[in-house]
Amino acid sequence: MKKNNTFNEYVAPILVLVSICLVVTFALAATYGVTKPIIEENSAKAADKARVELLAEADSFTEYDGELAVTVEEQVFVVDCFVADNKTGMVVTVKTKSFGGLVTTMIGVDSKGSVTGVKVTEHADTPGLGTKAMTPEHLGQYEGLMEITARNVKEDEAINHVSGASISSGAIHEAVYCALEQYKEMGGVN
Repeated sequence: MKKNNTFNEYVAPILVLVSICLVVTFALAATYGVTKPIIEENSAKAADKARVELLAEADSFTEYDGELAVTVEEQVFVVDCFVADNKTGMVVTVKTKSFGGLVTTMIGVDSKGSVTGVKVTEHADTPGLGTKAMTPEHLGQYEGLMEITARNVKEDEAINHVSGASISSGAIHEAVYCALEQYKEMGGVN
């Protein structure tokens, strides 16, 4: 008959697993510490590139440090606003509630208050369905608009919403609405 060794059967495997978990945790923490600044730098570069695409006349941008148009109750809010240093316009980043969660949209507005472009930079909507509202053809409808006549996309006769992707269409429409409101609240580009 074999004698049971409690330490070898129960305690040793637990100590090995705890040791492995600690090593993996420290390795992940170290990797995160190394990659976080790189990821933040790449995100900032991508955002700068998108701003230049949306407002080509701008030479450089400065972040607006005043009050942002925020509507948290409806899960629609302005994340940031960058004003072109040469006063040709501004680019507003807005998060809105959509089918798959929050959609991040950047909207360019020129110095006259006209939309110069719309770009979805982050979303979790259904590929092939919700993303139909994020095509250049759909987003191009907003270019040149100075006012959104209705906050709800289905009530706005100037914009065609995407059938089957009405929630995504509505989220983008809300983002453009908020960007134009931000422009108005700032009194334009000063």
